[in-house]
Amino acid sequence: MNRSTLMILLFGALLLTGLFLLMRPAQEPVTASLDLPARIVDFAVTDGQLAEGPAVVSVIKGTPVTLRFVTNQKDEAHLHGYDLSAELKPGQRSEITFVASISGRFEIELHKSHAKLAVLEVQPH
Repeated sequence: MNRSTLMILLFGALLLTGLFLLMRPAQEPVTASLDLPARIVDFAVTDGQLAEGPAVVSVIKGTPVTLRFVTNQKDEAHLHGYDLSAELKPGQRSEITFVASISGRFEIELHKSHAKLAVLEVQPH
């Protein structure tokens, strides 16, 4: 390989590297869960139905979330999509704690009574 061919290949490699660096897609910044304030949501359940608490819980993806439940009957609260649950015992507070890492709408329901308590909405950041 002669010198001029080597120079052309070297120039081409440098040109391609520069174009790649200039044209590559911007990466979405990663938001650490520590940067977002934690969201604590309380639900009161009476006789298998929501007595107090929001119908919709909206958070931004990456938010630490704690769902707290107090009930007068034994049941199980379940967060669909995240497949998380908490055993509910009468008169005791139960919690589901997680980081909202999946965007979308997810039902929060009771298994025994099949009652829909609320919807979790996770917005992309």
